[in-house]
Amino acid sequence: MHILFLTPYFNQPRGNSTTIKRLVHFLQVKNINTSVIPYMEEDNWYRSEADIYHILHATRFIRWARENDFAIHQPYIVTMGGTDINIDLQETMDDEMFSFLNDASFITVFTNAAKDKVIHLHPEWATKTVVIPQAIWLPWKILPNKEEMSPQILLPAGLRPVKDVLHVLPALDELIDSYPRMTFTILGANLDEKVNKQVQTQAKKRLWMKYAGVVPYEVMKGWYEQTQIVINTSLSEGQSLALMEAMAMGKPVIARKNEANLQFVRHHQTGWLYETMAEFKAAVHEIVNEPVLRNRVVKTAKEWIIENHSPEKETSKYIQLYQQLKTE
Repeated sequence: MHILFLTPYFNQPRGNSTTIKRLVHFLQVKNINTSVIPYMEEDNWYRSEADIYHILHATRFIRWARENDFAIHQPYIVTMGGTDINIDLQETMDDEMFSFLNDASFITVFTNAAKDKVIHLHPEWATKTVVIPQAIWLPWKILPNKEEMSPQILLPAGLRPVKDVLHVLPALDELIDSYPRMTFTILGANLDEKVNKQVQTQAKKRLWMKYAGVVPYEVMKGWYEQTQIVINTSLSEGQSLALMEAMAMGKPVIARKNEANLQFVRHHQTGWLYETMAEFKAAVHEIVNEPVLRNRVVKTAKEWIIENHSPEKETSKYIQLYQQLKTE
């Protein structure tokens, strides 16, 4: 069996590329051949006919296929993430997009909430929409957190409006008085020049804040190792790999309340949730000053991620879909 992945990115450090690299690796372990077209990068590694196409990000693919006269000749699966479902398709779905999704053999999503949104678009898609949570694959181990915290806070997110990376800045401006050695680092690609300018402006005003740009996943070990708290400030998400990676590595996480984060971050159980600046500050204070609570939450989160988001289980679910299409 040969699977052709059509993904926006493979070389650039993005959520899509992390997902595809993981799937390619574990599929090849199962002796399934794979090819990749990272269509937003203008690379084409497709060298032979595939049995099944697996397409990531419906709205971007539709635009690229139209502009490049790319025709689909095989059965295909569409995996839809946060931007697709929460933003693009909530605003409009033209005839071209409807036909593309209607002709897909399966639509896969990461959460039950995302499946509900797909069904809302067209109820008849319910039978072919499958929830397959993203897996976490850590190719390295990191040292455990020190008991004493500064704290060093990391926000892994691309610079674009939906990520709202400056959202907790008012809370951090107050927290620095309690924790003079606190640091706040944003890691991610510059995807919006307006947001980038805002981040650069705010970072220049604060010695404890920096934007470190984009960091390849393969060298994230050092960043995670020195980090003490990982946060997510997104207005909406598909499913935050960064948060799940942090949980798998034993890092406490603070997540903004959105539908995707609520699927796996449970307050005081697997992490901390916030809506207001007061709630965010309270979460930081608890993580820093209550080690018994912190250690219990971190342990539960790590166990939960390992149990529910293993790459072997994820790969097995996709293989089941591929095999169904191969035998039809």
